[in-house]
Amino acid sequence: MQIHKKETAPRYLRSEGITSYLLASPRTCGAEHLTTTLAVIQPGGEQRIHSHHPEQVYFIIEGSGLMTVGDETRRVCPGDCVFIPAAQPHGLKNDGPVELRYFSAAASVYPAGHLEAVWALKSEAEMS
Repeated sequence: MQIHKKETAPRYLRSEGITSYLLASPRTCGAEHLTTTLAVIQPGGEQRIHSHHPEQVYFIIEGSGLMTVGDETRRVCPGDCVFIPAAQPHGLKNDGPVELRYFSAAASVYPAGHLEAVWALKSEAEMS
């Protein structure tokens, strides 16, 4: 059994107010078809509109915000699970007063080298 913790996960920090933690993935545990992350968006922050080949889900854990998939934007809150088809532009803006946290799962995996390039920072545990 493998248990992945936020504190020991590779990270990325973006100037848009988002921190992402790479959990179970080809890079962290040898997963063949799945990449999972925990993302934290600060109040006023956003995950910019982007697209990629893997289809994905976002499960909102805490906070609320405006989720865009394709040409549709809707409010999301804890308990919402958003499906994002492959190659669809998508993004999430935290327009609330507290952190917005979501769990993401993407399948199939990202291209070789993507996980190492994006989640390049050491884990929080390695920084202390």
